[in-house]
Amino acid sequence: MAPRSRARRWGARAARVIAAAGCALGLAGCRSRVAELHDALVEDDAARASKVVAGRACVDAGCLDELARALGSKTGFRADDPDQATAAAVALVLVRDRRGDVVPETDRWIAATTLARGHGADALRLAIARGMAELAPRVGARWPEDDAALRALVHDVGAVLPGSCETYARLGSAAADALPEKLRPERAPCVQRDLERKGGPGAAWGAGTRRAAAGVAALWREEAIALRSGVPSADPGTRPVLEAKLATIEAATGKIELPGGRGGALDPAHPGR
Repeated sequence: MAPRSRARRWGARAARVIAAAGCALGLAGCRSRVAELHDALVEDDAARASKVVAGRACVDAGCLDELARALGSKTGFRADDPDQATAAAVALVLVRDRRGDVVPETDRWIAATTLARGHGADALRLAIARGMAELAPRVGARWPEDDAALRALVHDVGAVLPGSCETYARLGSAAADALPEKLRPERAPCVQRDLERKGGPGAAWGAGTRRAAAGVAALWREEAIALRSGVPSADPGTRPVLEAKLATIEAATGKIELPGGRGGALDPAHPGR
């Protein structure tokens, strides 16, 4: 390596070390990675948000600890006691990877969306709102009767909701009766939990893909309510973005029409696939 090339490389390394030390000391002008992610999402710049930290695509829960630490967490990913970096890690997985199913503890993130404050919490709200607003035209139209098309929609809705059931993700590539027994809509506890949510048709309702569709639609509604409830906890710069996306989300939510009936009040005489 030429001396001039080595000098440039060493200079770049030194600059990174100095910048990191400055951030650790809280020097003025230094933005944390969580704040950078938040700012990118306020500007609705998914490409920029996805590059805040490097790392492999998140296809399993193992990546979450890596992301949380890369975003500044000292303790790693903790769904039971999330810090700002943990919330931001979830936001990044939703925006970059569309893998809501790899995130544990559905109800923990509903609570965080409703009540938590800070850049990580706001990044989480913005990531959820972004995904839901993008899907709103499909969610607000009548959901397909065709099984393959319905499975695709169930998959896509679950992908943008943190902690969504693995069953919804698996339906993107396999029919309900081809899933492992424990993941079939009739057996999966997470589908049953979603069916029991406010606005759901109840745990005993339906079978197959239609049962999964009713479950993910109930989770969608609860996330929409959580986003609305969380607006007062968001910082002033985040609120207008959330409000704009909520207008789209809430309009679609009010028009949900699942196969067999309106708004999840499905026809009990036709509970099949």
